[in-house]
Parts: sequence; structure tokens; C-alpha cells
Amino acid sequence: MSLKSELLSRHPEFFEDHDVLAMGFFPDSEITVLARNARSLCVWCTDYAQFRNLVPANFASPDSDNTSNQDLIFQNKNQTFVFGTAPKPVTRPSKALIYMSKNKKENIFYIRTACSILPENSEVFVIGGNDEGVRGMETILKNSGPSEKYDYGRKCTLFRLLVTGTSRNDASSASLSTEASPEYYRAEIGNTDLKVAMIPGVFSMDRADAGTIFLLENLKDLDLSRVNSILDAGTGSGIIAVFLKKLLPHARITAVDVSAFALEATRRTAILNNAEITVIPSDMLENTVRYDLIISNPPFHVGKRQVFGPVLNLIRDCPRHLLPGGFFLMVANTFLPYENHLSQAFCKSGIKNRNSQYKILYGFTKSLS
Repeated sequence: MSLKSELLSRHPEFFEDHDVLAMGFFPDSEITVLARNARSLCVWCTDYAQFRNLVPANFASPDSDNTSNQDLIFQNKNQTFVFGTAPKPVTRPSKALIYMSKNKKENIFYIRTACSILPENSEVFVIGGNDEGVRGMETILKNSGPSEKYDYGRKCTLFRLLVTGTSRNDASSASLSTEASPEYYRAEIGNTDLKVAMIPGVFSMDRADAGTIFLLENLKDLDLSRVNSILDAGTGSGIIAVFLKKLLPHARITAVDVSAFALEATRRTAILNNAEITVIPSDMLENTVRYDLIISNPPFHVGKRQVFGPVLNLIRDCPRHLLPGGFFLMVANTFLPYENHLSQAFCKSGIKNRNSQYKILYGFTKSLS
């Protein structure tokens, strides 16, 4: 049990006989136990890996042939689990619980979403680790309505916010921009001008990442004429996937990400640029098949902490998801030590190009000939 769950276990009255909406970055699967006495529970996940951790293992996963944009929903008696950009509670919640993420804009979005759904005078509880920006959350809550530090311990803090008419009115800005009128910025990469959708919580949501631009500008030096299928792993706002569709109109492009916000941003970026790509939720290569090219600008931070596990797993698993003669491309900060891992995974690997900040790494599989 996580420290947050331990603190929440001291307050079983939060859930008893209430219709509870839980959201945010879940540290474990204890929410279903903590809320066992709730009248109903809706768990809204925006992280696909966490959603998979909360639902049964035999719950049908999307695959590369599934181009549906529908949210994933699993129901079990009085409990509903949703993966998507908005909660889908069966019953209107009377109370909300938010697990803080390490993204300030995402936290604000969760708070405003809760205030927009809950009735006036209901309660929103927010729990966060003391190393996750608790002081910033205290300020956010004070700006949202009457709030207090309700409990603390186990290196965590629990806040309480009262929903008022004012906070409900202010929460109208919680909704994402519509598909008909999306917010976007422009990114110029070589001779290609892209419109990139802006969604809260997505990596590089308001400007193109310099590493991504460096990677894409160097594609012109590669012979991609035989590339017919491409996977963009960890797509973010979809810049790489859409750029490649513009560069290689004949190619089948699949974009995957663990974040519901990222998937929505990618769908909208594709629409903004009239690019036909397949977008599916996946924890890196989990729901994917085999491709001529796998390309990525993989994350290596969770908050301020460096985490290399997902990238190393991506490198290790890539050869099994590449067709004979296929190859892998990724961009990384120059100080990140990935070369040895690439040489162990691929028959040929190295650095294609580098500058003072970034390096482009590659790995080739063996061809049939």
C-alpha cells in the first residue's frame, strides 16, 4: 500500500454512502478497497498503464487495427473504470478525490473538472506527496474556493475544497477545446508547417520540443523509400507521426501513448493537418505489431526524477516489433547512456548525428537476404 493510501485509510467516512469520483495519478490499486463502502465509485484514469492495473487482465485491449476514438470503460457492479480525457460517471458524484500528478496544469484541470461536475457545497479532496509540489497545490486550491489542509502524515498532505457557485462557474474553462475549434500552435520543420494541438498535461504542449525538431530535420538524410509502416512510440502531441505522414504519404503510421491527453492531442493534430494516422493507447509497445520503422522521442522524467526503465524496455523490445531489415530511431539528450543497450539489442547500432544537446541513435535488425 502506498503512503497516500495509508493516509486515506484513516478516513473511511470519505467514501461511505457517497457516489465518489476518483481521478489523477493513482499510486496503486487500493482505491477499490478504500471505496468499498461507497454507494458508487467512478475511477477516471488518464494513464493507460494505470487503467490496465485497475481492470481485469482479460479486459479487451485495443490493437493496431482498432482506430476507434472511443474511451475505454469497464464496469463491475457499482464501480466504473474509465480511460479517456473525461470521466463518465454513471451516477452524478457527491464527492471527488484527486491524486495529485506532478504537472501543475493537469492538476488545475482535474480540480476544475471536479468542480464542474459536483453539486454546490460538495467536497473535493486532494492528496499529494510532500515532494510533489504540495505548496503549489495549496495556492491552487485557495484560488479555487474555500479550502483547508485537512490531514497530513506518511509524507503526504490531504486537502479539502468546498465547491461553491463561483468555483462551478470558473470551472467552465476545464473543458478541452473542441475538435471543431481546437487550440494549436505552429511548428516549422524544414519546409513543413504543422499545426499542433494543445492539450493540458501533454509533453511540449505549447511549443515544439527542440529534440523532436532535431530528429525530424535529420530524416532528410535517410533513404525511407522502402518504409511502408511506422510506429511513433510515445507520440505526445503527434508531431513525429504527422510529420512522417506528410513526408511519406504512402506509409501506414501508427501513434501510441500511455496518456489519454496525448492521444487526444495526436488525433487533433492529425485532423488539423489532414493526416490519416492510427492512434491507439499503449504502454510503449504493448498493443503493437511489427513495423519497418519505430521512431521515438521517449520521456525519461517522472516529475523531476529521472527514470530510465521505460526507455530501456523500449530498446530491448524493439527488435521483436520490427520487420526484417527494419530499424529504430530515437532522439535523446547527449548525456543519456543508451548506446550499450542499443548494441546489445540490435545487430548494428550507433549515433547518426548529434549536436551540443541531443543525439540521434539508431538500431538495425537483420534482413532476410
